[in-house]
Amino acid sequence: MFENIILGAIQGITEWIPVSSKACVIAARVHLFHNSGSLNELINYALFLHLGTCLAAIVYFREDIRNILKACTNIQAPDNEGRKILTFLFIVTLLTAFGQVLVNKASDLAYRAPHAKAAITCIIAALLIVAGFLQLKTKSTGKRAAKDLTIMDGIILGLTQAFTCLPGLSRAGTTMAMLSFRNFDKEQTLKLSFLMSIPVIILGNIIKNYHMMLAARVEWLGVLVSFAVGMLSIGLLMNFVKKVNFGVFLIFIGSILALATVLGAID
Repeated sequence: MFENIILGAIQGITEWIPVSSKACVIAARVHLFHNSGSLNELINYALFLHLGTCLAAIVYFREDIRNILKACTNIQAPDNEGRKILTFLFIVTLLTAFGQVLVNKASDLAYRAPHAKAAITCIIAALLIVAGFLQLKTKSTGKRAAKDLTIMDGIILGLTQAFTCLPGLSRAGTTMAMLSFRNFDKEQTLKLSFLMSIPVIILGNIIKNYHMMLAARVEWLGVLVSFAVGMLSIGLLMNFVKKVNFGVFLIFIGSILALATVLGAID
């Protein structure tokens, strides 16, 4: 029980920051609690805990999700923001699922090549930092909003999110970097990054963890803790972003990602 509480809290905190929450949960389960399960079991457990932060994102962005659902039920309505977000999420989810099939074949290779993985993560951190300095230099954030979403945005972000299925890569950090380079404003960057994760997490758990979802198991305690901590941390993050220059924020999360990678390599 204690193990699930701690791991749920780790998931709730790390989901919104530019480190791999999946890797953090797996590392904690192996090194803190000496779990000897297979790599596949560890990954599936980490994915299961994502249900808690997924629910936190659904609750936090409930108004946006309500607009998306309205777009689903009102087919005859003219093109609107909800319709564009819905189309964007559909393309992203489809490409992420397709990419996951390819990534699964490369997962073992990624684990056997930690230096290559660290190098890729450092590149992502560098992109975040560069994007931050560019926004500081122009003294403005991106101008695009959800109403400006295009099919090309869905394709690019779908391929980006599929790429982050490789073990150890930060989904949040990578998608934030790409959304920033696509010139979305700070609130849209965070919102779209988090909304992108919702359908993928739900579908992934239905496919891989349906047996745990249907059973009254102690792992659900970890999901509940993940939800509670996730609600608190996502609120703190969004409030923090509103108060600081987004360029500073990007440099901050890029630096965290780089530091985590360096410490991981030293370890």
